[in-house]
Amino acid sequence: MMSETEAAWVREQVWTSAMRRAHAEVPGYLGECPCEYQARCPHGEQCTRREPLARPIGVILRPGGEQAACFPEPFAHPTPTAVGPQRTAEAQIWYADHTCRWVCTCECHSEPDPEQVLAFVVRLGLVPPETTMDELPPPAFRAYRVEIVHQARLRDLRARRERQFAAEQQRAAERDRAYRAARARSDRIRDWARERGWPIRHGRVPRAAIEAYQVAVEGQAGQGSLF
Repeated sequence: MMSETEAAWVREQVWTSAMRRAHAEVPGYLGECPCEYQARCPHGEQCTRREPLARPIGVILRPGGEQAACFPEPFAHPTPTAVGPQRTAEAQIWYADHTCRWVCTCECHSEPDPEQVLAFVVRLGLVPPETTMDELPPPAFRAYRVEIVHQARLRDLRARRERQFAAEQQRAAERDRAYRAARARSDRIRDWARERGWPIRHGRVPRAAIEAYQVAVEGQAGQGSLF
C-alpha cells in the first residue's frame, strides 16, 4: 500500500484535472476500494442489496480522465452488477488474486439494538418511561430505522456541502493568486517600461514595450498583451 506522500504525488503528477476535481468534491470517489465504500441505502426495509456485490477496483480512462475506455467487443464472461451479471466492454481493472466486494452499510440488514430503540422512543414520548425492552412494539423498531436513515442522509448532505464549500474556497483562492500574479507582472512591466522611457498613457503600456520586457526579462518570444 502506498503512503500518503506517494498518493499525493500520484494525484499531482499522474491524475488528470478531471480526476483531481472529482477528488476535491468527493475525496473517496477515486481513492477508496469497493470494500471501503460507506454509502448508505435509502430504501430502509425495502433494500434489495442484501448480498455483497463484487466490484472492480477501477477502470482505465479515456484521454481527459472523465469517461471509461472501452474495448471493441465486450468481455466473453459476464461482469457482476447490481442488477445481475452483464457483459461489458469497459476496460475494468480487477485484482488478480482476490475480489473486493461492496456491502451496503444501512441498518436494514440487522436488527437494531433494543436498548437504543427504547431510549429513542422514550425520548420522543412515544412510549411511557417505564416501558421495558421486552414491551417494545414493532412500530418502535421501524420508527428507529427511519430515524437512523434520516440522520444518515442529513450527515451525508452536510458533509457534501462542506466538501463543496471547501472546493469552492480553494478555487477562489487559486483565482485570487492568479489575479494577483498577473497584476504584479503588469506592475513590473509598467515600471520597467517607464524606467526605459517608453510612453505610458493612462496606465497603458505599448505592446512593443511588453514584448521587449518578455524578451529582456522573461527570456520569451512574447505572451501577448496583458493591458
